[in-house]
Amino acid sequence: MDSKGIIFIHGAGLGNFVWNGMKGKMDIPAMAVDFPNRKKGAKANLHLHFKTYVDMISRHVEKLNVEKLIFVVHSIGGCVGLKVADIFKDKLAGFVGISAAIPKNGNSFISCLPFPKNIIVPLMMKFAGTRPSRKIIEEQLCNDLTPEQRKMVVTTFTPESMALYIEKCEARIPETNRMYIKLTDDKTLSPAMQEKMIQNLKPQQIATIQSGHLAMLSHPEELARLLNEFSKEV
Repeated sequence: MDSKGIIFIHGAGLGNFVWNGMKGKMDIPAMAVDFPNRKKGAKANLHLHFKTYVDMISRHVEKLNVEKLIFVVHSIGGCVGLKVADIFKDKLAGFVGISAAIPKNGNSFISCLPFPKNIIVPLMMKFAGTRPSRKIIEEQLCNDLTPEQRKMVVTTFTPESMALYIEKCEARIPETNRMYIKLTDDKTLSPAMQEKMIQNLKPQQIATIQSGHLAMLSHPEELARLLNEFSKEV
């Protein structure tokens, strides 16, 4: 059994493929997990609850045969990751947020949004669904990606359950080594919003990458370096 391992948790609409560029670059075992029903159609997640996402990720985590876990969470994966990390708190060695949503205990992803977005966004989702337009995906998620990467994100985007966004995450900030990686060119979770998430997480370390929202695709080497350094220190 290895002493430490990394769990990669992606953001809304994405899949574990976004971490492919990290393969071969990590110094310790790593597993990229998936949210439910990737590539199974626009309505596959319609009636899922936040707990469904947590349970599925937890089942994946159990398969990584290591003594200690480091959670690396991205975007809305921060909400799911907080709860899963709480479940595995006895094995927790570190927690890293990459432009991650970090709600205060008992709040939802929507609570992380500034006014009036925290009111407007749920209404839009209720009537228009959780899949953004192609233009929004390209401009906000993929602003610094290559054409090939942009196409991959757009074509594989999976609509999530609205519950993922609005149901509460009952989990405290993990009592472990914490780092937040701020993405300075992020058009999805703005640098100002990330600063608020940093205040919620209270990390011992803060790093920055000049990157859009998907740094694991646009800057895998720089991201891997930061994570390897962190994993050695915890």
